[in-house]
Amino acid sequence: MADEIQVLKDFVEGKISDQDFEQQLYTNSALEKLLSDSAINWHGTYLQEATAFLYLIGQDYKNAEGRLNAHETVKLFLNKIGIQFVTSTKPTDDYDLLLSTQPKYIEAEAGFIEKYIVPEDTSLSKADRKQYIKQRYAELFKYQTKPPKWIQNPDWPIRNDKPLYFLGQLDIKKGDLFHDEGSIFLFIDAETGILETIKQLY
Repeated sequence: MADEIQVLKDFVEGKISDQDFEQQLYTNSALEKLLSDSAINWHGTYLQEATAFLYLIGQDYKNAEGRLNAHETVKLFLNKIGIQFVTSTKPTDDYDLLLSTQPKYIEAEAGFIEKYIVPEDTSLSKADRKQYIKQRYAELFKYQTKPPKWIQNPDWPIRNDKPLYFLGQLDIKKGDLFHDEGSIFLFIDAETGILETIKQLY
């Protein structure tokens, strides 16, 4: 058990990579047993209906959100069994950077962001990473005059890993056709010329 606890400590302290930790989850049966301990009281937490192991193998370690979820879960597990550790702030910093640089009118999936927005060069400074991310959003999510002013959550369509071009939005007035007011957002696929609309009501 000591070796498996050390794996967990190394993960939250940033001493092993996310990929190595994920590999441990799938190959280390003793680690699986430790993380599946039914004697741990998870009442009042998001793990009360699942084991820590099942939650951890369900995360996507290729994106910042999944890595942060895994990191916080392992920290919670170690706290529950009384193990002290010095946590790495990198998962939180990476996720916060993405949140702070994503425009409010965009809400892309974590996998898309990791693949097309985040720089591959890990040696970049925080300021350079931030600038790169902002530039990638501007390059990929284009609009004719101004970005959409969503009524509900952002719903910018992405087809074949490419965001559509935003043409504009039309107001919907309450009347015979619509029982509520709102907007229709008009997008076009620049390659095929196919139009797509998103409707949102108040």
